[in-house]
Amino acid sequence: MTGEELYKKAERLAREADRNGGALPVALLQQAAATGYAPALYALASWHLHGKGVRKNFKKACALLTKAADQRFAPAAYDLAVSYELGKGVAKSEKKAFAYYLQAANDGDLDAQTEVGRCYFYGIGTKQDFAQAVSWYTKAAERGDLEAQFALGRAYELGEGVEPNLRQAIHWYERAASQDDKRAHQALIDLNRPLRR
Repeated sequence: MTGEELYKKAERLAREADRNGGALPVALLQQAAATGYAPALYALASWHLHGKGVRKNFKKACALLTKAADQRFAPAAYDLAVSYELGKGVAKSEKKAFAYYLQAANDGDLDAQTEVGRCYFYGIGTKQDFAQAVSWYTKAAERGDLEAQFALGRAYELGEGVEPNLRQAIHWYERAASQDDKRAHQALIDLNRPLRR
């Protein structure tokens, strides 16, 4: 069996185990990961991160995430970025966190696009750059990310990285508020704009 076939079988058996309370197919997933198949590496890393079927082990998780991220598997790069930012399983490094967020974002990971915006906004692991923050927040906000929509509303309201534009601020606050973001609701109230339904 190929790594992909082993992984799909492990995934199916894991779903059944979750439903029926049976044993998880740890050995099968380990076998799939041993082939180097990125989704299997990522799945096994996730199990180590959360202690699912195996003992929690952040170091092992990060080693597996690194192998998957090296294959440009965006979810693995994102989780590795979080690990570096928090210093879980690896030495804390904002610079490496930013590099992995950027890799995942460039490979289309929505959460990573928002995180790259946050890193540029606050200067986390990179030079502070409000214009770059707005650019990344816009990518994520247009794809429906709540955090990015709120951040973009603030950027337009306060003129951080863009010309102040109340109409755009209200637009993005409304998009975030429509997803029940309390901060966005409050921002609209503060701007004297009740949410249109």
